[in-house]
Amino acid sequence: MMRKRMLSMLLSLLLALCLTAGAEGTDAPVLIDRINAPEEHADFAFAEDAALLEVIFPQILNCDAVFLRCGGETMLVDAATQGQSKRIINMCKQLGITRIDRVVNTHPHEDHIGGFRDLIKEVEVGELWICFPEDYNTHMEKAVGYARSAGIPVVQYADGDTLTLGDATIDVWKLEGKISELNDCSAQFYVTYGQRTMLMAADLEKTGQAKFVEWKGEALDADVLKYPHHGLEKLIDEYADAVSPMYSVVTNNQRSTEGKKYIQRTKMPCAWTVPGFVTLTTDGTTWIADRVPSEVKY
Repeated sequence: MMRKRMLSMLLSLLLALCLTAGAEGTDAPVLIDRINAPEEHADFAFAEDAALLEVIFPQILNCDAVFLRCGGETMLVDAATQGQSKRIINMCKQLGITRIDRVVNTHPHEDHIGGFRDLIKEVEVGELWICFPEDYNTHMEKAVGYARSAGIPVVQYADGDTLTLGDATIDVWKLEGKISELNDCSAQFYVTYGQRTMLMAADLEKTGQAKFVEWKGEALDADVLKYPHHGLEKLIDEYADAVSPMYSVVTNNQRSTEGKKYIQRTKMPCAWTVPGFVTLTTDGTTWIADRVPSEVKY
């Protein structure tokens, strides 16, 4: 009798171990694309108490602005053009965003910093972060002047810095001193949250892509790519292979460009920032890509 009981206990233990192994082997999906495949993993949801990183792209085209929120902290990477600043402001109003702790500029082109003046009139901004000299060009001088007039501190950051946003880390990569073209000198942000990663490639062009492959190599590998330079150009093969993104976001509409033809030819899964707001949310294990309709039509 004792022998049978021990055998029964052993079988029960083995069954429990098998079930546990099966549960561990059933990994959560890395990325769920509810923009292009609305029914994909329709029943999947983050745990109610899950700590999340949210990345939200306003309805912008041919310019950059990306809102990030994690652990109660907020950041806006770039501020679009003056003409499209209202799109950022309207997104903030719709989503209940009343404060942005840091506006971080990747480079001083009008389509990345021009909307700063109007933004700070409508949304509380804690700091302006820049990675070029304050007098680099007219766009930078104006933005710094608006910040100082509004009592907003201006902070310098540089290649090699690591920014934090809640439990997310953002590594700064910049071809400072390595190249002369401003777009190729724009700050690249490598975002890490748990196991998940995103590369925000600002306005990197082909020459810069080649230099980053030489410099960073396999370290460029990321789940999600903020496609460089509004999808105007194709990626060079070496850069595409190094990043090997599962998904990309293009800050533009779907007008015919070299980049759009490349995306179609390579069948790269992607979302375009028109219409609505593109959202990418992760708990550190799974990304969910979704689109929030904008209450304002443009």
